[in-house]
Amino acid sequence: MLAAFIWLGGMLFLALVLAPVSRKIDPPSLRGNLLKVIGARFRIVGWICIVTLIITGFLNIFNRGMTHEIFLPEQIFGTEFGRTLLLKLIVVTLMIILSTIHDFFVGPRMTALLQNSKTGEQNSELQKMRWQVSWLARLNTVFAVLVIFFAAKLAR
Repeated sequence: MLAAFIWLGGMLFLALVLAPVSRKIDPPSLRGNLLKVIGARFRIVGWICIVTLIITGFLNIFNRGMTHEIFLPEQIFGTEFGRTLLLKLIVVTLMIILSTIHDFFVGPRMTALLQNSKTGEQNSELQKMRWQVSWLARLNTVFAVLVIFFAAKLAR
């Protein structure tokens, strides 16, 4: 649960505090440097949390007395626990895909564009990257909340 809170809390901090404040930092190259350094640090923390959540998720299943048979079609589709677990695994998979795109492709590209932009310069590629980063982060935050919801449902 600590890994989930650290990861989700960090994402909310970045979205609700850092992103709005960073838009006011000039020149854009300084903003780009700041986002690059903070993004690189949070990327490490975030992926450690994701790996921890995946490992502890599987351990929790087996600690509840379940076996690998929970993943058989008749179990995963035929029981409430199995269906909830399947939904959680789907959302986790989507979350990992979005995190990968955000953290290793779109985010670094946007910060590189910011670092290379001159004061007041707004090009269409930078605006496109900002929009993509913003929506990837928002959608991933929704997925993270859903994962926590499904985890709580499974624990009950």
